[in-house]
Amino acid sequence: MPRRRGRPMAPVLTPNHGAGRLALELRRARSRRDLSRPELAHKIGRSLTTVQRAEAGRIRPPWPVIRDIAAVCGMDLDTAEDLWRKAGRPGRTRRTEAPLLSLVRTPGDLAAVLRRAWEDDGAPSLRTMEARAERLARTYAPLSRMSAWRIRERKQTLSSLHQLYAYLIACEVAEEDFPAWEQAWRRAGHHEERSPRPAARAGQRRTTSLDRAAALMRQAGLLPCEPFPGRHTPWTARCRSCGKLSRYKFSQVLEGTSCPVCHHPHAVLYAGPEEV
Repeated sequence: MPRRRGRPMAPVLTPNHGAGRLALELRRARSRRDLSRPELAHKIGRSLTTVQRAEAGRIRPPWPVIRDIAAVCGMDLDTAEDLWRKAGRPGRTRRTEAPLLSLVRTPGDLAAVLRRAWEDDGAPSLRTMEARAERLARTYAPLSRMSAWRIRERKQTLSSLHQLYAYLIACEVAEEDFPAWEQAWRRAGHHEERSPRPAARAGQRRTTSLDRAAALMRQAGLLPCEPFPGRHTPWTARCRSCGKLSRYKFSQVLEGTSCPVCHHPHAVLYAGPEEV
């Protein structure tokens, strides 16, 4: 019995230029891979609405969405980027002037890039933002419509790193980009109070660095989605096998553990002398 492909999308209104041409190429690439829109959404770790919006051809989608679709569907990345640039930007309002994320230095810079993230996602409604954040509220934090509006309109600073993550989820920013956002948040003068750690005793093993811990997690088949919290604190990471987010203790990954969703084993083959 043939697989049901779902309801066909409406024709692209401007298939020869701009966002319409980009959308048409995205549809063709997905068709060549014989993927449905829900299947593609699952593979790139985004919502079905995001894929539908990208293929509708009404506005230019955010580049990370196009990048991920191109990778899954086998599109040439340079060609995809060229089509994306030629697709232009939404013309209803002028986009907020904001620095590159790597150049954020002040609270004002951070507020500007947060608003741009919302604009680059096609200016989703407050209801949509709240619903997106709610789906991962247990991993990060909930985001009320009022908080989303105040952050978007630059009337409120972020109260915590988890609220930053919730806002980024609401704007469908890729989770692999979260570390760069966290660094920008800290450069802008934000910090979270942490309980003081007891002084290390003589002979105690050395503290694992963030970069080294992340490298070992990747070696074990896990993609960290937040800064290293410590050896024995649950760490949010995505399983490379099934693509699902779960929480893992780094100490258990070093010893060998498995994904709670697909049960794929995760273990570090060689940790090196620092973890002996």
